[in-house]
Amino acid sequence: MSSRDQILGKIEPLEPVQHPGVFTKASEGFDFIASLAVVGARVVSPSELEELFPGRRRFDKTMDGLSLADVEVLEIDGEFGVAENGAIWLTEEAMPHRVAPFICQHLVINVTEIVPTMHAAYARLGGVKSGFGLFLAGPSKTADIEQSLVVGAHGARSLTIVIRS
Repeated sequence: MSSRDQILGKIEPLEPVQHPGVFTKASEGFDFIASLAVVGARVVSPSELEELFPGRRRFDKTMDGLSLADVEVLEIDGEFGVAENGAIWLTEEAMPHRVAPFICQHLVINVTEIVPTMHAAYARLGGVKSGFGLFLAGPSKTADIEQSLVVGAHGARSLTIVIRS
């Protein structure tokens, strides 16, 4: 008998597990602003944004191009925010380049719609026809085994959200 057969022969079959059933509804009592604070983002008003980043570059689809090498602060539009976790859905149509949210030093995202949960977010995405999209939650961060947190280690150092109506 080979080693492989010996090892596989020792595996005992697992007891069958019942399927939990069809998902029906998630809690909708989430606070978008509180979730953003947890992930390290801040929410400001349009006037506060002007004070924070007066020289920012705002990207829109009518721009001919944008050199990412010298973008300190980039302002883009998010499709919608998710109250459950503070994530914001971004598509390539809202960005000068797919790498833009990660290569700028400070990212500003305008949000006009907020859905309560990721389940609602995925339902909302049902009709999206973008070639590229992502959920972004907070500025980049990493931590080591000693729990030393570094914000902005490999992406934008800050994320500022403006909720517009």
